Amino acid sequence: MQKNKLLFILLFLFFFLISFSCKRKPAEIVITPDALKNHLQNARLYGNVKNIETSTYYYASKDSSCFFFSKTIQCFSSDGYLTQVIIFDKNNDTVSLKKIYYLPNVQENYWEEVNFIEKTKTKDTFLYDKNGFKKEEWLMVNDSILYKIQYKTDGIGGIIEMKRLLHEYYLTNKIYYNDKGLVERIEEYDPNLKIYKYFTIEYDNYGVEVNRRAFKANNDIIEYTYTQYNNDGLLVKVIFEDRLHNYREDRIYIQHDTHKNWLEEVVMQGDDTLKRRVRQIEYY
Repeated sequence: MQKNKLLFILLFLFFFLISFSCKRKPAEIVITPDALKNHLQNARLYGNVKNIETSTYYYASKDSSCFFFSKTIQCFSSDGYLTQVIIFDKNNDTVSLKKIYYLPNVQENYWEEVNFIEKTKTKDTFLYDKNGFKKEEWLMVNDSILYKIQYKTDGIGGIIEMKRLLHEYYLTNKIYYNDKGLVERIEEYDPNLKIYKYFTIEYDNYGVEVNRRAFKANNDIIEYTYTQYNNDGLLVKVIFEDRLHNYREDRIYIQHDTHKNWLEEVVMQGDDTLKRRVRQIEYY
């Protein structure tokens, strides 16, 4: 009798261990460092997006109907990089056309933008070091150099310092990353290399930005952006608060497609609706 009891206990332990070992391990969360993301990933767009058409509507006053203001079309390559941006005005006339050109290794070579209203042509050219990391950028408007930017990068190409060279002075930004390779702090310096503003960025367990704060050098908070997702990973709300000007704006996302990209955004200030953006997304 005692032997049977002992055998029963041993069999119970055996099957318990077998069932425990057969349980699936939770899926590992893979977070892509910012330096290795394509444009779709940086913009938090999901799926193999081909183009996005975004129409913006404004409300003239409280309880009034909205009116069409502008439309933007963004085109992406099959590997997730922006190739073209076209902006139209309320009359559907073309305001500007921007085209982005790449090197064979998918590094951005330069982009050109023609503004048909202002009669200007802008060209932004990028230079790289021997490791293929960004080292310099030249922005020209018509035939004049507006500014240059010099970059310092880390071991995977993440930008850790930007120095914007203007005609009489330069401005510096320093960027810091967390252990996942995501930007967690940005510092802005004046021409005397004295910090005057900095940002902190927080993420959820999936590497998605949820909190962004801006501070003065004395650590007083001046701006705050809170991003909220539901349990299905859908973007539902973004709250932006400018404490210097006592301004708050709520962006509410009320429609999404099957890829979890939002299709309609409503921008509120208090109880007033300011504008609405509607997106149509085409996939490869």
